[in-house]
Amino acid sequence: MSVAVHSVGVVMVSQARQQRSVSELVFVLLNTLLVGYQIWGIESGLPLVGLADRLRVSDARLLGVMAYLTEEGLVAVDAGSGTVRLTPQGADTLGSHARRVADCAT
Repeated sequence: MSVAVHSVGVVMVSQARQQRSVSELVFVLLNTLLVGYQIWGIESGLPLVGLADRLRVSDARLLGVMAYLTEEGLVAVDAGSGTVRLTPQGADTLGSHARRVADCAT
């Protein structure tokens, strides 16, 4: 059990695994993959081994999200190297959304 102090008081948080929501998982996964793509290029990817634990989700939830993102053409799973990475289409789609958000902020 851990304790967090907030302006409204003390909150006790169980150390039990707290899973991310599906939308949070999609955001974190795509954001991480996009940063890697921008820094290291198209061949960058995340290792699948231990990925669910690092993202704080069940294997089933991660597999479901990756299946959806694969169907949408945003990510590709490379069984040979044991990684998941952005597709060129995924990088273009996410990059264009990021540019539009940046344009709205200025």
